[in-house]
Amino acid sequence: MEPSGITKTEILKDPVVADEVWQAMKDVSKSRQLAVVFRPTEDESEIVVEQAFGWEASGMWVKLEQHLAAIDQDIRWAAINMPYLTTSGGKRNKLIFLTWVPDTLTRPKMRESVRVKFNGVQYGGPMRKQATTDGGTLYQANDASDITLDAVLAKAAKFERDGIDRDSLAQLL
Repeated sequence: MEPSGITKTEILKDPVVADEVWQAMKDVSKSRQLAVVFRPTEDESEIVVEQAFGWEASGMWVKLEQHLAAIDQDIRWAAINMPYLTTSGGKRNKLIFLTWVPDTLTRPKMRESVRVKFNGVQYGGPMRKQATTDGGTLYQANDASDITLDAVLAKAAKFERDGIDRDSLAQLL
């Protein structure tokens, strides 16, 4: 038993990642979807697709932000396709793997809050590994300010030498 009273089996119990999740991540990495949000099942035995955000309409980024910000008592993961142009004309398409563990997440017992938050980071392991294998960037968000377009774009474009062409982001807004 760990000092906090949480056993290693409670922490390291990895859920199964559903086949639909792997297909959805592939769709995002191939630019077929803007983003896909994943969630654990109620019994935390499996990770499944919760919602996909496509390219079909403007305002999709705002919908993604609102969707995640509305979840304040659970964890989520999202694979996000971040296309943009640099000021020198370079075309970029970055894959972001976001882990959403809201600061507002609470449970009746502190022990349960710690377990859920820790598992939020740990459960995404196989998906995080695949995202980084595909050249993606890992990003953990804990409140609404972390999931704004500017915050996620700053993470995606962290190593750009040139600035970001803000007009190229119109398709997301």
